[in-house]
Amino acid sequence: MYVHIGEDTMIRMNDFVAIMDVQVAEASLIMEQFMKDNDNGIVDLCQTNCKSMVITDFKVYLSPLSSATLKRRTEKMSKPIFK
Repeated sequence: MYVHIGEDTMIRMNDFVAIMDVQVAEASLIMEQFMKDNDNGIVDLCQTNCKSMVITDFKVYLSPLSSATLKRRTEKMSKPIFK
């Protein structure tokens, strides 16, 4: 299953490592160092305001969608269709 994270980008659910709020990530020294170390693997999908950060096995995506919206989308995809 794929999740739309902004612009024209879809990510496989199996590739997700974390979804973080950008404001929380900016306040962390560890995340600041992580972003510096992975500078060439950052994909900026935001034209104006970034709200969340999606970390995958291979890249870090800056998304215009909120972390709550992305969480809802991943939860919706992971629910079984039949009970």
